Amino acid sequence: MEVDQEPSSSTAKPRTNIAYLPDATLSASPQIPWQYDPASLGEASICIDNGSHSWRAGFSTMTEPYIDRLNVVARFRERKQGRNILLFGRDTDADANARSNARSPFDGDLLIHGDVMEGALDYTFSMLGINTSRIEHPITMTERLANPLFTRAMTSELLFELYGAPSVTFGIDSLFAFSRQKHQDGLAINLGYNATTVIPVVAGRGILSRAKRIPWGGSNASELMLKLAQLKYPGFPVKVTPTQATFMYRETCYFSSDYEDEIRSLADPAKMSEMTKVIQFPFTQAEIAEKSEAELAAATERRREQGKRLQEMQARQRAEKLAAKQAELDEYKAVLALKETSSRSDFLAQIAETTPFETEGELENWIKRTEQEIRRKQRKDAGEEPEPEEEPTFPLVDRPDSELNEEEIKEKRRQRLMKAGWEARIKAREEKRKESERQEEIRRKEEEFRDTDLTGWSAQLREEQDSVIARMQERKRKRAQLGNRKSAAAQSRMKSIATLAAEDKVSKKRKKNGEEDDGFGRDDSDWAVYREIGGDDESDAEEDDLNLLQSLEARLLQYDPSFTEDDTMEGRAHAKNALVNAFVRGGNEERFNPDSMEQNYQLHLNVERIRVPEALFQPSMFGQDCAGLGEVAGWVLNGFDEDVRRRIMQCIFVTGGGANVPNLIPRLRNTLTPVLPFRAPLKIVSSLNGGDPRLEAWRGMAEWSGTEEGEASRVTKAEYDEHGGEWLKEHAWGNVPP
Repeated sequence: MEVDQEPSSSTAKPRTNIAYLPDATLSASPQIPWQYDPASLGEASICIDNGSHSWRAGFSTMTEPYIDRLNVVARFRERKQGRNILLFGRDTDADANARSNARSPFDGDLLIHGDVMEGALDYTFSMLGINTSRIEHPITMTERLANPLFTRAMTSELLFELYGAPSVTFGIDSLFAFSRQKHQDGLAINLGYNATTVIPVVAGRGILSRAKRIPWGGSNASELMLKLAQLKYPGFPVKVTPTQATFMYRETCYFSSDYEDEIRSLADPAKMSEMTKVIQFPFTQAEIAEKSEAELAAATERRREQGKRLQEMQARQRAEKLAAKQAELDEYKAVLALKETSSRSDFLAQIAETTPFETEGELENWIKRTEQEIRRKQRKDAGEEPEPEEEPTFPLVDRPDSELNEEEIKEKRRQRLMKAGWEARIKAREEKRKESERQEEIRRKEEEFRDTDLTGWSAQLREEQDSVIARMQERKRKRAQLGNRKSAAAQSRMKSIATLAAEDKVSKKRKKNGEEDDGFGRDDSDWAVYREIGGDDESDAEEDDLNLLQSLEARLLQYDPSFTEDDTMEGRAHAKNALVNAFVRGGNEERFNPDSMEQNYQLHLNVERIRVPEALFQPSMFGQDCAGLGEVAGWVLNGFDEDVRRRIMQCIFVTGGGANVPNLIPRLRNTLTPVLPFRAPLKIVSSLNGGDPRLEAWRGMAEWSGTEEGEASRVTKAEYDEHGGEWLKEHAWGNVPP
C-alpha cells in the first residue's frame, strides 16, 4: 500500500550528528487506487480527517488511512495536450506549473475554499476506487473546535449535493482521538498545525464550554525555525523553503525538561557544540577528473618541454637584443672616431644629428655604460662571475670653474651629480652590510640564549608577543572610538583638522581680488595632512607589528614545545569566541573551511532545537499575546472540583503531529506539577499502543463510526434538506449544535 508520508532522513541514513535534507519530496511511484468491493465493505463508513496540514482518508474497516497526504491541491489545464490535471499532496511538486497552482482549502485553520476541497474529495473517492454514480457509504469527517456554520454548510452541501452521500457526521479530531482511550474523564490536548486546543472530557462527553484554544501550532513553529535560520545564516548559498524548515523542526527539535536551566548550561561552548545538529543541504560537488600515472607523467613531460622551449625563446630574444645593442654601440663608436678626423664644430654637429646626445661627454658616458652592460650580460649568459664594479672617475669635480669653458662647466655639474649618486650608493651598500651583520649578530646571540636557557628565551618572546598584541588591540580600540563623534579620540581628531585648516589663511588682498584658491595640492607635501588625519602612520605601524607578531609566533611554535596554536593571537581569539563559533559552526570535529562546498551547505542548529518548541509553553517569547500550554491546561484542570479534577488527571491525552516532538510528556508533567495540588497523581499519555499520534484522530473516528452512537449521530439527506447544512446531531465527540 502506497502512502505519501512526510520525508525523514532517518529512513535513508543512520541517525547521527548530521541530518541529510532530502533532495526531493515527490514520490517516485504514484499511489495505486484501492480495489473497491461494495459487497465486502457492507455498511463501512468513509472516514476523512480533514486537517489544515494533512488529509487522511479511508474506509472504517482499515487499520490505518489509505490516503495520508499534504492537504494541497493543484488543478490546472495542461497546454501541450489540452488536458485538465488534478494533483494532490506532494504530487504538486511535480513541476513549476503545478507548484504555482497549488492551493490549500484552509486559510489558517478555517476551511473556506470549497473549490479546492472539491478537488481533494475527487482525488479521495478516485483513490478509494469508488466507481458508482454516487457515494453509497456514510461519511464521517473531522472539523475544528467551534467550527463556523458557513464552513459546515459548505462541506455538507458538497457531500450531499455533489456526491450524493447518504449521511454525514462531523466531530472534533482531538475528541475522536481521545475516544480510543476508553476513559470517561480526561483532558484532550491536540497539537495541531495552526492551533493547539485543550478540551476537558467529563462523564464521557467533551465540555466545550471550558475548552481553550492557543494560536500556536506546527506552522508557527516551522515559520519561527525558518526565520531563526535566515537570521543566523544571512549569506546561506540557497534559499531555505518552508518545507525544509518543517523538516528541520521535526528532525532536530525536542522539548527541554527545564528550559531556563538548559539555556544557562549552553554558555559552555563544549555543551553547545555537543547538542548541535547539522542539517546538510543537497549540493553539487565540482567534478575533479582523476588522471592515471601515465597521464600525469605525460603532462609533466609536456610542461618540461614547454619550459625548455620558453627558455630557448627567451635566450634567443636576449641574444637578438644584445646584438642590436652591440650594433648601436659600434655605430656610436664610429661617430666618436670622427673626432680625430673632423673639426670640433663639425664633430659636435655630427653628434647632434646622428645621436640623441648633445655633448661629447654624454656620448662617451653612454658608450662606457653600454660596454659594461654588454660585458655583464655576456658573462652572465656564459655562467661566469660578474666583474667587480669599477670606481668611476670625476676629473672635473675638483677643478675650479675659472679653468673650465662653458661646456666643461656643464660636464662638471653632471659629474658632481653622478659622484653624489655614487657616494650615496656606496653609503647605502655599507649601511646594508652593517645592518646585515647586526641582524646576524642578533640571531647568533638569540640562538646562544635559546640553547643555554630555553625557558628564559621563551618567556622573553612571550612577553614581547603580549606587548605587540596589546598595541594592536589599543589601536583597534582607538579606531572604534573614532566611530563615536562624542568620544575623546574623535574630538581630538576634529581639533587637528581645525588646526590644520587654520594654519594658512587667505590674505585680504587675494580675497578682495576673488582669489579664494590657496593652491593647496600643488605641492606634494600638502597631501601629508591627510596621512596625519587618516592615520597612515598607524597603518604602517600596524603592518610592522603584524609582521613582528608572525615572526615571534613562528619561532615559538618551532622551538618551544609548550607553545601551541592556541597560544597564538588567532588561537586566543578563537578561544575567546568559542561560544560564538560553537553557536554558528558547532558540531563539526574539524575547523570550518570556507572553501569546502559541503560545509558551506550546512546549517548548525543548537539553541534553536529547544527554543522553537519552547514557544508552545511560552508564546509571549515570540509575540503571541496568550498563555502557554502548561498554564492553560493547569487553568482548565483547576476549574473543576477536586474529585472531578483527580479523575481528569488520570488521562491527560496528547495527540496531533506536534506530539511526535521528543520529550513532550516529561516537559508537560514538569509544567503541570507545580500548578496542581501537591502529590496529586498525574498520568499523561499519547497514542494508544505506541502508535503515531498523527493517526489517532482517524483511527478513533473509524472505530467510533460503527458504534450505536456513531450511527445515531448521522445526518441524512432528508434531515439536511429539512434543517440545512449548518445543522448536526449532538454527540459526545462533536461540536455543540447551533
